[in-house]
Amino acid sequence: MTTRAALGSLGGSARQPVIGPRGVGMLTGCPIGSLGIAVMVRSYALFGPESPVILRKLRGEPYIGGTGNTRIHGGRLSARRSAASLAVVHGVLLLLWLAAFLVSSLLEYAPHASLWFPPAAVTFSALLVLGARALPVLWTACLLATLITDRIYGQGLSLPALAMSGVVFALTHTFAYGAIALPLRRLAWEASPMTTLRKVTLVLVGGAVAAGLSSLLGGWGLALTGMVPRDDVPGLLAPWWIGDYAGLITLGPLVSVGLVHLCGQHGMGVPSGVKYFSKSHRTRALGSRSVMKLAALVLVSAGILLGAAQFREQEAILFLLFISIILQLWIVHTESELCALTGIALFSALIVVATNLLQLGGEALMLQFVLISLAANSYLGLAVPSLYNDNDRLRHLLTHDVLTHALSRAFFEDRVRHGIDIARQREQPAVLIMIDLNGLKQINDRRGHAAGDAALTLLAKTCQRHLQAGEVLGRLSGDEFAIFLPETSSPRAEALIATIKADLAANPDPVGASFGLAELAAREESYEQLLHRADQAMYHYKR
Repeated sequence: MTTRAALGSLGGSARQPVIGPRGVGMLTGCPIGSLGIAVMVRSYALFGPESPVILRKLRGEPYIGGTGNTRIHGGRLSARRSAASLAVVHGVLLLLWLAAFLVSSLLEYAPHASLWFPPAAVTFSALLVLGARALPVLWTACLLATLITDRIYGQGLSLPALAMSGVVFALTHTFAYGAIALPLRRLAWEASPMTTLRKVTLVLVGGAVAAGLSSLLGGWGLALTGMVPRDDVPGLLAPWWIGDYAGLITLGPLVSVGLVHLCGQHGMGVPSGVKYFSKSHRTRALGSRSVMKLAALVLVSAGILLGAAQFREQEAILFLLFISIILQLWIVHTESELCALTGIALFSALIVVATNLLQLGGEALMLQFVLISLAANSYLGLAVPSLYNDNDRLRHLLTHDVLTHALSRAFFEDRVRHGIDIARQREQPAVLIMIDLNGLKQINDRRGHAAGDAALTLLAKTCQRHLQAGEVLGRLSGDEFAIFLPETSSPRAEALIATIKADLAANPDPVGASFGLAELAAREESYEQLLHRADQAMYHYKR
């Protein structure tokens, strides 16, 4: 998006290099500034913490009463304390939005043209994290942005024109991003906080739709207010769309992490699924190794941009930015998610600053493509570990018993057969131990199946606690287990059985078990034959 689109006017003088007190000062001393503050204050009646609009029965924020307490994270906070917390979050959000707006204005590579529009990221993230509670401050920010833009370009628009432009911008901007962010927020109540491929896809696609809707509604608003001739609107749509989307996906997730953290500090609940980058599979700290990798990303990217500024064939030199994408993916797969998000933000800021300072505006479209590609590939890369986790979980379900976490019968048999082949090739001993939990039926009948499950779990954990590397425990049936001990003879197996029995007896809720062992014979012997001998020894022990 461009600054002129926010204001709703294509006219005016060239941008001033520095914004002085005239540009940002005395906001409350002018009618449009006072209007913005009034909108924010008055909106608390509709969207404040005691409003029925907000205190509806949503998970984590149930409605207790018209003037009662709001329950957040299972606790009960007074309505006054909740209002103060919301005011703090709103204040930070307002400053963040306006700062992002000023940055986009200062870093224009040409009058009314910037590679990105960071307020789009703040708006989308605020609606995703806070929901409708963010609307008052976003409306206020849009009204104040209209005033700031008029001061920057010295257009001297009339108060009615400023008011109309500000209101149209506020409504179209928040509606466009709210139409996508608010439905995603409802879905997020049931979503996992982990970074998943589905979640990343929804954010990438939803952000593109929201940015496109923002450009369409914004163009309609400009034509409606008469600030731009209708014939000029189509030429604004593509740059507006790309700029909004570039700002959204390069900064949106990092802004969301900050807002989630801020809400947590002030006791404000957010949907679990909104925390899509705040739960990491790796440590979140930015250590010295992370800083070195981020520095390499920035230095390499800066070198390529400086090189492009020195030659006429800028496009060919800028193509080398694919090296930056490779470095960023290296960060994604080796460092924390916070480090990856920081890398995206640093790279995007560097690109925007360099475009402004090094006069690379002629390659703006290519640089925007690089920005979006690096961010999208990074987020998809962050979703890979969740796929690995899903595969690991499915593999564990296939190879392990759900209750006791011993090996499943099929997987245990494969491991034992492989172990028998190795023992026979190396002429090493091996032992198979059969185990039967005594009285499982009586435990289930007298104390319930939960007690029976607890007895099975205790037996399995006790056995596993005394096994060494390479020794495996499997559950063969309801109350039967087996242990395979490679490179082990009968004396060591008998000592292991004695240790397990003593450990079971010493438990506060002791259970009994029967054992039988069979050592692999020198002659050719199959797994079934070895299991049969161990089973016979166990039943002989029980008699």
